[in-house]
Amino acid sequence: MTKGIEDDPPARRRVQRTINFDNTVLERARAAATWLAEAEPSAGIRSLVDIVNPAVDAYVTELERKYNDGKPFPTVLRMPSGRPSRRPDMR
Repeated sequence: MTKGIEDDPPARRRVQRTINFDNTVLERARAAATWLAEAEPSAGIRSLVDIVNPAVDAYVTELERKYNDGKPFPTVLRMPSGRPSRRPDMR
């Protein structure tokens, strides 16, 4: 490997994160992934990640278009923990 060049481009690198789902959404997604992996291989769904990644990507693309002129939001190194406090102008 050449110095400074990675075999796996950053866009394809996978990282593990812990997030919380609404239970009903998670159960539906797990059921869909399991069923499709077994019964419909042509769907291209082999695991939950094959549902989650495209869904998040599509929604972030929509948010970028709606709120940031279609450009990616600035990169953050670390998200603050917990929920953000409500701004007074938001209800």
